[in-house]
This record gives sequence, structure tokens and C-alpha cells, in this order.
Amino acid sequence: MKIRRLFNCFLAVPVALLAVIAPAQTSDSTPTFKFSNVKAKGASETDTYAVNNAGEIAGDYVDSAGTQHGMILNGSKLTTIDGPSGSTVPALYGLNNSETGVGWYLDSSAVPTGFMYSNGVMTTVAYPGATATEPNGINDNGWIVGSYFDKNNDEYGFYWDTKKYHQIKVKGAYATIAWAINNSNTITVYTLDSSSTAGDGYLWINKKLTLADVPGASYSVLHGIDTAGDLNYTIYDSSNNRHGVLYQASTGTYTQFDDPSGVGSTRADGINDSLEMVGRYTNSKNANVGFKVTTKN
Repeated sequence: MKIRRLFNCFLAVPVALLAVIAPAQTSDSTPTFKFSNVKAKGASETDTYAVNNAGEIAGDYVDSAGTQHGMILNGSKLTTIDGPSGSTVPALYGLNNSETGVGWYLDSSAVPTGFMYSNGVMTTVAYPGATATEPNGINDNGWIVGSYFDKNNDEYGFYWDTKKYHQIKVKGAYATIAWAINNSNTITVYTLDSSSTAGDGYLWINKKLTLADVPGASYSVLHGIDTAGDLNYTIYDSSNNRHGVLYQASTGTYTQFDDPSGVGSTRADGINDSLEMVGRYTNSKNANVGFKVTTKN
């Protein structure tokens, strides 16, 4: 099983670094970003993957004993989510506005096992015939997206429309991952090659794929999408540094951003309708630190 913890490590990806990818913008219209750390109480590390319109955050944290737990964080209120006995490293990757989340854990045989979490109840999410399922996103319609592995250990994206599972496959890709879905049922997708060091971003709209790479980037990891079609990405520069990118649909512009405490190690993951974003950076102790960023134009 080629278990992929979705860019927990740096990848050797050459990218033409983008200072501000917004040639049509002026200095007055370039967005500004305000960052704050996100930390679960008592955690040594915190990962933040999704944020809903109420500002509630989904992700995971590592406690003082070194054990990882899934989480929903609403201000200082922490809801801890764990899998069944014998399972490890649970995490929530998607969260809708009804506080229903999706994610996955490793079962006692280290197989990725998908779940949906709502009101304290965990329900299994499993693509039919798959050897492993990794849900990553959920919208207010109840549609779920993610990826699954088949018996040949090939990885494909999927979406569940509350009635049936559907495959998402990019021709020629070694792996296809669906990450997030908005309430128009537009899905963000990215691909990997056989070395997990190259790929492209796509939008899945009405069963059709549209290329959606960041201009000038040789590798675009497309993650979050909001109702307006705004997107966030993670890209890498020629020195293997990691940066976030915000795409604003209303202006058609891209702006690179870094958490000031993690310049070169910033990963962007989730976005809500207020252009609040979440992600993480790596600190001087090589620990993950979650962040939340507000955007103003």
C-alpha cells in the first residue's frame, strides 16, 4: 500500500517561484494577509486542513505523549476524534457548515480507512471494491470527495453524490487525488507522477476536468475551493521551499503568501467564503504548526 500523508514532507520539485502572480493587479488591489497560529490545547503539533464559514477548523493534533488525534476546533473548544481500538493517526481533512467532517485513519493492519464524523458518530466511507479509501472533503449537500486504492495499488479520485460513488481519473497520471468540493459540486483535483514529484491541478465540473495550474509553477497542488470559486494552492520553488497561493475568481489573479513564522515552509489547505484560509508551516524544531489567515483586499 503506497500510503501518502499528503505532503507531510518537502518534495524535490523545481518551480519558477512567483513573487506575486497577479500582473493585472495594482498595489492597492493586492490582498493583505493576517496570520495567527492554531494550536489544540496541550498539543506538540497541530495540522489544519479545512475551515467552514463559522470559522471551525478540521485537522489533527499530536498530544504530549506523541499520539495523533483527529480534531474539530471551534475557538478554544476542542473536539477530539479517534478511530476504533488498534487504529492510528486519525485526521479530519474536510468540514462542512453543519460541522460534519470526513477523514481517515490507519486500521490495525495500517490500511487507510475512511470515515464521516457527525454529532459524535463515526460512519465508514468506503469506495466499492477498494483496498483503501481516503476521504478529503465534504460540502453542505453531503457530497464527499477523496481518493481510493484498487487491487493493483493504483490511486484514483472519487466523489460520492449521497447515492453512488463515481471515479475521477486523469489520463496518464500515476495518482489522482480529489481534495475539496464546494456547494456547486465543483471539485478540486491534483495529480502525482510515479515519484510523487510532479503533477497538475484540475477542476472537476459537471463530470469534466479543466486544467487549473498556477501560472509559472511546474507543480500545482490544488487544495481548497469556496462558493465563489476562489482557490488555494501549495507550490514549491527551485530551492524546494513551500509556499501558499490564493486565486481570486472575481479578479482572475493569483497571489503568493507565506506565514511570516514559516517562510519557505507554508502549505495552504482549506478556504471558506470569507477568504479565511488554513494550513500549516514547519518551525525551527521541525514540528508542524497550524495557521489561520484572514484576507483583505
